[in-house]
Amino acid sequence: MSFKSPLAHCSSLQVGSSLDALADVLTWFNQLGIESVDPSLCIEAQTALVEGFTNVVQHAHADLPDSTPVNIEIQMDRPALQIKIWDQGQPYDFEGAMGHLSNASDIDLHPLNRERHWGQILFLKLARDRGWRFTYDRQLDHRNCLLIEKSLESS
Repeated sequence: MSFKSPLAHCSSLQVGSSLDALADVLTWFNQLGIESVDPSLCIEAQTALVEGFTNVVQHAHADLPDSTPVNIEIQMDRPALQIKIWDQGQPYDFEGAMGHLSNASDIDLHPLNRERHWGQILFLKLARDRGWRFTYDRQLDHRNCLLIEKSLESS
C-alpha cells in the first residue's frame, strides 16, 4: 500500500462478522500511517474502530452468519479523519442511547459502576473530551453506517 501523504488517503476493508477478524482489521489500520501524523489521534481512532467493529459483531450481527460482511472505510485528509463501519443488522437508536448517557453523572459513567454500554461511554468520552463526532444512520441499501469523525484542522 502506498500513498503520497498520510493526510491524503482513503482505504477500505471487508471482513467477516467474527471477532477473529479483529486481527486483520488492526493489521490493516496499522498500515495506514496515522501514527506518523499524530500518535494520540492514532490511539483514539484505533480504540473507536475496535469498539465499533466489536459492537457490529457482538450486537448488530449477533444473529447473522459469520460470513456476513462488515465493511470499513477510513478516509484521512484535511479537514477530518473519518472511519465508517457498515453493518447489516437491525437499526439501533444510537442517538437516543447517547443522549440518555450524556445526561448521566460522571460517577454513573465510570466503567466499574456499569455492566453494559461501556462502548457508548467510550464514544461519549471521546466526543466530550477529545472532539470526536459519532453518528449512526440507516442507509438506503438497508445497511447501517457508524460514522466516527474527528476534525484535523486543529491537529
